[in-house]
Amino acid sequence: MEHRKIVKIGGSYYVSLPKEWVEAHNLSESAIVSLNAKRGMLEIVPLGGGKESEITSIFLDNFVVQRLVTAYLDGFEVIEIISNKSINPSIVEEIESTLKLLVGAEIVEESHNKIVVQCFLREEYDISSLVYRIDRITKTMYVEAVKAVSQNDRELAESVVSRDDKVDKLFFLIVRLIRSKLKKACSPAKDVLKLLDCRLVIRNLERIGDYSEEIAKLAFKLEDNYNPELIDFFDKLNQHVNKMSTIQHTIVKSFLEEDMAKAIRGERQISKIYSGLINLRNTALDKRLPQVIHLTVDRVMRIAEELADIAGLTAG
Repeated sequence: MEHRKIVKIGGSYYVSLPKEWVEAHNLSESAIVSLNAKRGMLEIVPLGGGKESEITSIFLDNFVVQRLVTAYLDGFEVIEIISNKSINPSIVEEIESTLKLLVGAEIVEESHNKIVVQCFLREEYDISSLVYRIDRITKTMYVEAVKAVSQNDRELAESVVSRDDKVDKLFFLIVRLIRSKLKKACSPAKDVLKLLDCRLVIRNLERIGDYSEEIAKLAFKLEDNYNPELIDFFDKLNQHVNKMSTIQHTIVKSFLEEDMAKAIRGERQISKIYSGLINLRNTALDKRLPQVIHLTVDRVMRIAEELADIAGLTAG
């Protein structure tokens, strides 16, 4: 804690700013700062400052895709991919495939040894709306994935798998937006913490999408899904996942609205469902049901754990 004297000049009061703080935010004379007075405290937030380069270069190697995604997440507007020899067409295809997961990123220039990717993104994206979008997609994925396994429905399973790309696409976009906001260093401390927590939440939701995809890929691996024991088992499992889907939205909403009471209720409900899933898993073991059953229940349990983590961020 640093202490500074207030100086009165004419009819105004002044206090000097720490030199280290000014330099850290690339501020100079005449720079504009925002003042926020609340609860007896005065918060100073920098609005100006230096701007990082919007262009970065990547040299082609075995990790070019990972470097491309990292540059996108870091907020660069133009990403140059450079090679000291001709770029193989298969590499170009791999880059184009990756760009399908990066909202607003397109190849704008291409030569034998250079590819230029530009990001056309508007800044007005509302992060909360995007989080709700991931929530809506993922909470139907595992419901339909379990249904696809129980009914050997390949078409439904493929639909679930394809939706995981949409989840990844939204995940990358939100991470880019969060990093951009954090880099500006102009958000109140509470908002920064909220952004960091939001990063955790979308990672949880992204993993839910991955687990749902894994469940969907188990479709058509049951040799006899008309076994009465399996029918009864899936009836109970479907009841659990349908309840989870409803609770998921409540939990995500409680996080975005900072509603602790709803988060606590959601956490308790998920805990109850988790206990039911443990009982189902034990039943599968006792009755020696097919391995597909064990794998399906295991992935559903992982999804429940992700939801409990989200609820815990708000419930405390």
